[in-house]
Amino acid sequence: MGSFVFLQNTVSVPGGIASPPDDHTITVIDQYELTADALSDVDGLLLSQHLDEHHMAECTPLLDRYLRQGGSISLNGPLYQPYLDGLGAYAPLPSGRAQDWILRLGTQHAITDGLLADDLTYRCGVIGFWARGSFPVPLGSTVLTYMVGDDTPADFIWNRSGGGSVVVHPGNDVWFVHNDTTSAGRFYANMLDWMVEGAACH
Repeated sequence: MGSFVFLQNTVSVPGGIASPPDDHTITVIDQYELTADALSDVDGLLLSQHLDEHHMAECTPLLDRYLRQGGSISLNGPLYQPYLDGLGAYAPLPSGRAQDWILRLGTQHAITDGLLADDLTYRCGVIGFWARGSFPVPLGSTVLTYMVGDDTPADFIWNRSGGGSVVVHPGNDVWFVHNDTTSAGRFYANMLDWMVEGAACH
């Protein structure tokens, strides 16, 4: 069982955050009240696509310090203004064709263990909910999923040279699939489990 912090900037708390899987504990903190003390003894920080990116840019030194101490972050969304040092700008696939957003799995990893690529690709038969673009993948990263259009990486783990790791997901917050009846529902749970295991190694 692990402990996490979720930064909130919406009216309600998402279901996957309010009732996390695998007996994990998630503390919800208003985005504008984030402090270093809040991250002093947690296994991971969960960052939604709905955050105020301009304010998060002001928090970059705090986030960098947390990562250098061995922390883990789940970063979600097609960010307009990336706020982690070393992460480039998001870009959608140029084609805009749904067939190019079909996913395939990348490197075998605990986060994608037991997942089927089609379960991530299709939501009620519709393609494109999971990812439609990506961020530049820093050297040393582990790519978890690719979009088949031009084999562009979608999800990846950024193993920062200065310490810490970031699970980068360029689409809707990964906890939106928390109660999915397909294998896609394991992505979020597997991610939290992996972040806890990583914290135990530091």
